[in-house]
Amino acid sequence: MSKIDLLKVNDPNGELPNSYYKYSLKKEIKYSTLGKNYKTQICIIGAGFTGLSAGLCLAESGFEVIILEANKVGFGASGRNGGQVGSGQRWNQEKIEKHFGFNKAKKFWEISQDAKKEVKSRIKLHNIDCDFSPGIINTTINKNDTNNLFDEVNSLKRKYQYTKIQKLSSSELSKIIDTEIYDGGCLDLGAGHFNPLKFVQGLGDAAKKNNVQIFENCCVERIDYGNKNTLVLSNGYIVISDYIVIACNGYLGNLEPHISSRVMPINNFILTTEVLKNNLLNSFLKNNYAVADNKFVPNYFRPSPDKRLIFGGGENYTYRFPKDIKRLVRKKMIKVYPQLKNTKIDFAWGGTLAVTRNRLPYFAKIQPNVFSASGYSGHGVALSVLAGRIIAELIKGDSKRFDFMNNIPIKPFPGNSNFQWPLLVLGMLWYSLRDRFK
Repeated sequence: MSKIDLLKVNDPNGELPNSYYKYSLKKEIKYSTLGKNYKTQICIIGAGFTGLSAGLCLAESGFEVIILEANKVGFGASGRNGGQVGSGQRWNQEKIEKHFGFNKAKKFWEISQDAKKEVKSRIKLHNIDCDFSPGIINTTINKNDTNNLFDEVNSLKRKYQYTKIQKLSSSELSKIIDTEIYDGGCLDLGAGHFNPLKFVQGLGDAAKKNNVQIFENCCVERIDYGNKNTLVLSNGYIVISDYIVIACNGYLGNLEPHISSRVMPINNFILTTEVLKNNLLNSFLKNNYAVADNKFVPNYFRPSPDKRLIFGGGENYTYRFPKDIKRLVRKKMIKVYPQLKNTKIDFAWGGTLAVTRNRLPYFAKIQPNVFSASGYSGHGVALSVLAGRIIAELIKGDSKRFDFMNNIPIKPFPGNSNFQWPLLVLGMLWYSLRDRFK
């Protein structure tokens, strides 16, 4: 394990954070702890979007599956994120085309489209009440960025026949989202947003109904690989499994060094205001679109069903969350919405996600019977759900989509484990400074 336990350092009791998402739950679904040694066909580590999706897909195909969650279902980024089910990858299509060529770029686009479909189909199939609503607005902060975004919109329509997107001028944008801070943007009606904790709990419930055994408070401390893999739990019990799926993302620690050398944790923060009254943000609340700007460390925000503003922004590059998350994120919110300067903040929380060096996801075959997907780099709400299906396809014998994602070149962060984190900090701080001068 790492010297600092990411599973406990910011949430020592292992419970879900006191977030707006938790407040909005009708009932928190809880699961038992594994109290004996266990043998299974497939063991999945991590009960977030990737792990639950993989378990559900495999169980639907008749496999025996257990999921081991170190804390609670949805404890990690899956239950804490901004809830934006976006199009594309972290890179835009033009950049992907330049690096990989058009044919591969088209495949990247198809996978991103499949990811959104996967989310929507799970919501419909399992009747998951997670407040899904269509529409994400991507915004820019200067004229050059706007021109590049408009070129991207034109390209998506022409090359990829994606017609659910439209350009927005500065004046059109300000009428929709009640702020004049942005130069321009685009509205993507093929994307959407939802309550991620409600969705992940719905996935867990669907997995349970399909005979997936989910165990909470079961931290895996060591894996011994072999034809039959052995997982050693912190409570002393062991699990023997034919296949393992590692779906830990930013909370992996040093459980699997091959992954942790390429996938690094960073922290991001979100607040939620009180219910907005006095005609505040009327247009924004009425349209009910999510927004994400194009900074390297983006601001992202959306209305809640009960007319609050959910606003995310700010990162830190230490293991610990800041003492005053409200103050950190509030400063960013007021830059976008100065009219909210006297608005009360009801909830503020942090979460740990994971990034790779090039901000593309890391799909890995650790052993012939051990697989992983992680490092979604802030663009994983939809892709992480599809990643579970892609891993399930691989185990069932169809490796096409996994092989494509596995062939993305993801280099290790430089240096040994003692120096990787400081080097990441320096790199991220440089980009943060660049944002300030855009």
